[in-house]
Amino acid sequence: MIDIEKTHLRPAGKGFVLAAIGDGLPIMRRLVEAYTGKDNKKYIKLNGDITPLLPSHMFMSGN
Repeated sequence: MIDIEKTHLRPAGKGFVLAAIGDGLPIMRRLVEAYTGKDNKKYIKLNGDITPLLPSHMFMSGN
């Protein structure tokens, strides 16, 4: 689990994440909270945990 305060994540709104089988996340289309790190990487809150997005995932902003 990633700590929001220790990694300096800032809220980036909500959106949908799409993932295929075998990419580290279950196949899905879900509305999630998104965060951006100071390293400009994107993270999502999934089942209460902060998870980094992989290059194979698609994130569509809901903002």
